[in-house]
Amino acid sequence: MLKVEFFARHSPFTIHHSPFIIGCPVAQISDEIINEVRDRAKIQEIVAEYVSLKRTGANAHGLCPFHGEKSPSFNVNPGRGIFHCFGCGVGGDVFTFLMKIEGLDFPEAVRFLAKRVGVVIEERAVSPGEKRRVDERERFLRINELAVVFYRRFLLEEREAGAAREYLVRRGVDDAIAENYRLGFAPDRWDLLTRYLERQGVPLEQAEKLGLLRRRDGGGYYDTFRNRLLFVIAGPQGHPIGFGGRVLDDSLPKYINSPESPVYRKSEVLFGIHLAKPAMRESGRVLIVEGYFDHLALYQAGVKNVVAACGTALTEQHLKLLSRYAGRIDILFDADGAGRKATLRTVELCLTEQVAASVVELPQGEDPDSYIRKEGKEAFALLVARARPAFDFLTREILKRENVGSADGKARVANDLAPRLLKIRDPIERERYLQEIARSLDIDPQFIRQSVGRDPVRAERFAPRERGPATGGDPEEMLLAIMGKFPTVARSVAAEGIEAFFRPELAGVAGEIMGQMLEEDRVDWPAVLRLITPDEERSRLAALFIDETHLNDIDVDKAVAQCRASREKALLGEAKTLRQELFRVEPESERYWEILRRLDELRARKSLVSSSGRNQTEVH
Repeated sequence: MLKVEFFARHSPFTIHHSPFIIGCPVAQISDEIINEVRDRAKIQEIVAEYVSLKRTGANAHGLCPFHGEKSPSFNVNPGRGIFHCFGCGVGGDVFTFLMKIEGLDFPEAVRFLAKRVGVVIEERAVSPGEKRRVDERERFLRINELAVVFYRRFLLEEREAGAAREYLVRRGVDDAIAENYRLGFAPDRWDLLTRYLERQGVPLEQAEKLGLLRRRDGGGYYDTFRNRLLFVIAGPQGHPIGFGGRVLDDSLPKYINSPESPVYRKSEVLFGIHLAKPAMRESGRVLIVEGYFDHLALYQAGVKNVVAACGTALTEQHLKLLSRYAGRIDILFDADGAGRKATLRTVELCLTEQVAASVVELPQGEDPDSYIRKEGKEAFALLVARARPAFDFLTREILKRENVGSADGKARVANDLAPRLLKIRDPIERERYLQEIARSLDIDPQFIRQSVGRDPVRAERFAPRERGPATGGDPEEMLLAIMGKFPTVARSVAAEGIEAFFRPELAGVAGEIMGQMLEEDRVDWPAVLRLITPDEERSRLAALFIDETHLNDIDVDKAVAQCRASREKALLGEAKTLRQELFRVEPESERYWEILRRLDELRARKSLVSSSGRNQTEVH
């Protein structure tokens, strides 16, 4: 028990330390002991404390704790002392299971099991250097614990922390959550923590190494955190390794974080990992957000499987840490420029490390904290359910910044995405994305398939071929003239519907010609021309209508079929353009839904055109 005196006017209180949490192994464990622990430990009993198992034959089955599933694919073979999940592929012995589910390293897992099965570990002494490092780590963690208690007590009891307590109320933080997070407050004084640690006999140079204090130019020390609300950064086992301090107003910098220290390496820990472990194991997923309050707001709302980057770019070590507890990552950063860049960096890292990931996209101007407080947990759950797969998100971002209507733009997109396709392990998923990219670029999928892992795609592949002179006019405009000469064609158009033959700009003119032919068996061409705008267009079509001799030798059935085929091709072209645009617009935006509605209309019209063509073929 370590006794800590807060201030002279406060009664003493104690800090309780768990040797398992604060302490580190001080010796190596012999192979004989490891084997004895493994032999004595009954893997089915150990696993059954975390997973509901049902015995069927030689194996026991249950739902895998390492990824979300509805049908059990997790198997334990007690006779062989091993486990394996046929869903996510994880497997091993009893030590592997504990290491993964509890986030322990190997020596910690051995000690955990040894105590359970009654094996006494007689450890060989480590070297003086190793012992010194272990002792130093324990001292550093104890100093951080002193600071946690100091700041926490100040927030709860001191008048100077009144503004901080009011700030938490305004942010909707209740007392239970504040206690769970061990929130504290650093007073607006230069050396209050310094003097406190000095009275506790803490070597101030060690507190400086932890980033709690800074050295004055003229000698002595002063407090790093002043007039800031403090978040405790804890390791996977819950021990305090650093701090994040936030101002209560709009002054800058908004946040100050602990520097790296002997116990805190930013590339290896994420805020809230110790709180999120049970929910990550249960759901098989982890949500990554940017800030402390994003994490707190979600956690308080019941979203427990969440960690925060807090200004640190995600690293390979972070992903390895998360993979102990979850099989899939949902990326949820702010909907601003900086958040978008951070999302792209994280997506690239997940692809490189072959970690399954999705991107949750917030409405513009929102962050997780503001969104869940305004919209609630159910709306947030729907947002997460609509998360876009990482490669899909990356594809859309690349398509947004390129002109895919040009050959150069197509080549740049293909060259950007082809090497990234190699990072998708599942060949079926890789082929699906390849096909989608090819459709978006309007190119042969084989071009991309051949380019994956090979030479860059050249723009010449996509340059349009030289076309010869046109052999005929616009089929739809030609059909206007044909309808005005042949009543049977007007009746066919009426039977199949104008939209099966004419684009919207010509639908009004076509309807007028068709109506006059059906009612009067003739066309009032001046009346028709009055419907056409602008003047240039009216003049151009007048040249087509003015003389019908060019229609004398025309194959009417063929002309109708060409017009129908032209319309179908036009609908396909418009749909392709809209699908390309859909990749570039913001999801859930007004334009996004407008495109989806138009695509539905086009599908219906294409179906109408295709079916009318089949019907005409059958009639003839």
